[in-house]
Amino acid sequence: MKHDDRPKSVPADPEQWSAQSKQSVGYYFIKEYTDKPYKCRHCQAECVFTAQDQQYTYEVRKASIDQQRSLCAACWSETHRLRNMLLECEERWAQEKSSLQSDKAFLTHWSELLVALEAFTPYKYDTAKKNMLVKLLANA
Repeated sequence: MKHDDRPKSVPADPEQWSAQSKQSVGYYFIKEYTDKPYKCRHCQAECVFTAQDQQYTYEVRKASIDQQRSLCAACWSETHRLRNMLLECEERWAQEKSSLQSDKAFLTHWSELLVALEAFTPYKYDTAKKNMLVKLLANA
């Protein structure tokens, strides 16, 4: 089936939703998923949250039925890449804190990753970590 030939709607099975979603008002009214166009909040690309993606998201992954897409696939992947790199920094920090406190390259890299992630999720700043890194960099 070509991309253009895919169905624009698919039947919904609310019995497959998460327990939380089953408590929503949508449980009684949503009978099908339909393609939902949206604009990526980061890069402004025109995107579609397809009916099939909705079915997978809500019925297989058990995500909240209130969840909507706001990032395109490329931007979403980039946020996961950044989060994984931040996790690596935090794990390394936990193991090597005493030697990394004066490692300017490591501290700068960690700080840059935090700033880069903020571009994708402007409502989730990690101010405490950023402030810690500013102080450490000033003393490094």
